[in-house]
Formats: sequence, structure tokens, C-alpha cells
Amino acid sequence: MTSEKKQEYTRRITQANRSGLVLIKFEMLFDYFDDICRAFHENNQQAAANGVHYADAVLKSFQETLDFKYEMSAQLFSLYDFHRRQLAKVLMRHSLEELEQSRNMLQQTYEAFKKAAKQDKSGPLMKNAQQVYAGFTYGKNDLNESYDIGSSRGFLA
Repeated sequence: MTSEKKQEYTRRITQANRSGLVLIKFEMLFDYFDDICRAFHENNQQAAANGVHYADAVLKSFQETLDFKYEMSAQLFSLYDFHRRQLAKVLMRHSLEELEQSRNMLQQTYEAFKKAAKQDKSGPLMKNAQQVYAGFTYGKNDLNESYDIGSSRGFLA
């Protein structure tokens, strides 16, 4: 993942609510899947292993944040565990077949979370993050973003 993409995800995370954070993590996972595919096509085993490691970390974070007082959590845990095993097979078999299967299945899960996220009207999880304003100025190729420097960052006493 490029440093620009990491900065974009970091900015989005600071502004996201719970549902938005789940969607961002899925998008990060898909970007890591793209990195794995690119590494395989370039025959770069180390980059592929790094991509698998990062994708596995995202899936693990999904598992760790499940609330098991809901019945669906056990099903989601099993689903994420299956995909973690699929990632291990990618490296063991030197094949992208399992990765494509996982991407297709997880894309459906992502779409379901996306529909649910439309109903979530809660505020951002991070309370003291800088406010981001988009649209005041435009760069040569894209939209520039401005940050509210006057707001308090960090701990409030």
C-alpha cells in the first residue's frame, strides 16, 4: 500500500463512526489483496508474504472486535477464520485461487455492511481529531483538503 493511501485511510479513520470504521477496514483488506496479486505477478515472494501478513492482521482485528453477545458474531468469527486459513494457503500453494475466492466472498460481506452503515447516524469515534474540510480549494489534479487548526487536539482537561 502506498504512503498516500495510508494517509488517506488515517484521515478517514479519524472522521469515521463505528460502521464507517468497519468499511474502511474492508477497503484496506481489499487493497492488501491487490498488493498480494501484484507481488505474485512480479514474482516477489517477500512482498506477497508481507501482503498476506497485513491482510491477516485486518482479518484478525475483525475477529478481536466481535461482540459475542450477538448470535451473528460466532458466524462472523468462523467466516474470518476461514479467510485467514485461505490466506495461509495462498503462500503455501503459491496460488491466487484462494485469494480470489476470499475476495468474492468478502465483497458480499462488505456490501452487507455497507447497507447497514447507511442506517448508522452516530458521530465519529475520535472526539478530538482535527476536522477535515474538503472543497475549499482545488489542486492541479484533485481536491485539496483543509484541517481545522484552531480546534483542541489531544487530551481535554
